[in-house]
Amino acid sequence: MEKRWRLIVDKKKDGYYNMAVDEAILLNYQTQRVPTLRIYGWSEPFITLGYSQEPNEVLELTNKLPFLKRVTGGSAILHDRELTYSITCVLEDLSLTSSVKESYKTICSFLINFYQSLGISVKYAKDTEETSLDEQTPFCFSSWQKLDLVAADKKIGGNAQRRKRNLIFQHGSIPQELDFSIIDKAIKTPFDVRKRATSLEQLLGHHTDFSSLSQLLAKSFENTFGLELYRDVISPSEELTVSDILKKKQQIHLF
Repeated sequence: MEKRWRLIVDKKKDGYYNMAVDEAILLNYQTQRVPTLRIYGWSEPFITLGYSQEPNEVLELTNKLPFLKRVTGGSAILHDRELTYSITCVLEDLSLTSSVKESYKTICSFLINFYQSLGISVKYAKDTEETSLDEQTPFCFSSWQKLDLVAADKKIGGNAQRRKRNLIFQHGSIPQELDFSIIDKAIKTPFDVRKRATSLEQLLGHHTDFSSLSQLLAKSFENTFGLELYRDVISPSEELTVSDILKKKQQIHLF
């Protein structure tokens, strides 16, 4: 029998809500034990920072966009026209090893299949000729780590993982389009982002549809891991957690 996972596909919402839902699913996993793939979008441009980043060190003084810290590490991301996913599970749910790098690589395999289904060839940054690997910069898409995904010699999207014992939370950004003018004004970066980052529409040469991409991403997840996804929404207890998080009006939410 195939393993069954919950699939939540949300309408585009603001960044505070999006991050609160991800955190609520994570915080409720130990009691609910429901492995979940969530796919969502953004109703307006929003910046998330890695949990160890400080706003004054990352954001330009001219930045006017709302922002908060994620529960994961890494660098800042401008979320706008993009497909975003989050995965909440334990090691056993995907037959993962205890190695952080190996589990990360295994999870990212569904992204490789997703890109390939669109006709986009991708590889890991470690398999390119890039010389500045593992050089951390304030902006995620200009920071190339060994297991980042690269297409046409440019980084495509960004992914981050957080673990607590055998509990895994991973989320990632798949940009449909990148607005470099906003990035330049909002986030400090020592590199020319245009030369280091790309998007689906830049690679494909045409407009992309959020709904169609969501379906393709979910199907890639099912096929990669040999499981069944069933559509659902967040539970009442998760709704309460979301409400509590939003009421706190805090910019930093860690578990």
